[in-house]
Amino acid sequence: MFSTSFLLTVVGVLSTLSSATPTKRTVSHGAVINQDFPDPGIMRNSDGTWYAYSTSSGSGLVPMSKSADFVSWTSPSNVLSSVGPWADGAVWAPDVREITAGHYVMYYTAHRRGGPTNDHCIGIATATNPAGPFSPNSSPLICDLANGGAIDASGFQAPGGALYILWKVDGNSIGRSTPIKIQHVGANGFDLLGSPTTLITNDPIDGGLIEAPSMIYWDGWYYLFFSSNSFNSLAYDISYAVSQSATGPFTKVQAPNAPFMTSGTDGTAGPGGATAINVLDQYVNMAFHSDINGQNAGGGRAMWTISNVCLGGGVAKAC
Repeated sequence: MFSTSFLLTVVGVLSTLSSATPTKRTVSHGAVINQDFPDPGIMRNSDGTWYAYSTSSGSGLVPMSKSADFVSWTSPSNVLSSVGPWADGAVWAPDVREITAGHYVMYYTAHRRGGPTNDHCIGIATATNPAGPFSPNSSPLICDLANGGAIDASGFQAPGGALYILWKVDGNSIGRSTPIKIQHVGANGFDLLGSPTTLITNDPIDGGLIEAPSMIYWDGWYYLFFSSNSFNSLAYDISYAVSQSATGPFTKVQAPNAPFMTSGTDGTAGPGGATAINVLDQYVNMAFHSDINGQNAGGGRAMWTISNVCLGGGVAKAC
């Protein structure tokens, strides 16, 4: 005969199993900002609110939109006060990180005032609120004119709290290679420490370049997402490389497990400029842009989002 305590234990276990959270599935939310919002950088604030920032457009120098659920987003509005005294023109591919409570750092690309057309550098702006206003530093953080310029910066926090910045050397502007580099930064999120390390560079299969790095950590693996081919073509894509160390060596994942996304996936056109975010080691969300006219960037690039990217054993996929 079973004891009452044993029966109560069985009932408790069955009740727990029946109410357990189901396995998450990847969901594409489509064009959540269906207007020009290219190269979206996203962050989840410590209060749970999502923020997205884009390359300059008619909505401002750095347009920002926010969301409570990653699906419905506010109308974009400008959050960068100026491009900074060292720069002129537009801003490319901003990325914002919450370094500590009340301290937000924006990494962005702009043209260095007085330089040749390819003299692009990475700048820094800071704010006390993710909605801005962000104020730029007086000088750029990283320039590399000799190798083609520096663009597409993004932040990364490794397990244990170490902070890094990643960027693309824009070598294709002078007919050279386009390595993705990483460098350790200080506790304020932008003081450069040590020397940069090259993680990957372009190969013939990449169509002349790689760019738009975004790194996350998941269960023992570092996933480095990037785009290849021309941003103004349907060949633009999202691929990735993997390593078990933040500073490499990284290996580019090949077919059938890559690219992660190409034109036609879920109705996209020229998907790229992605940012992936690991949310408290519980799930991974991603934002990227896709051509609005279905052909090229000339008609603008909308922001798309996907929830619950599946990662495991060095493979990223929808599930």
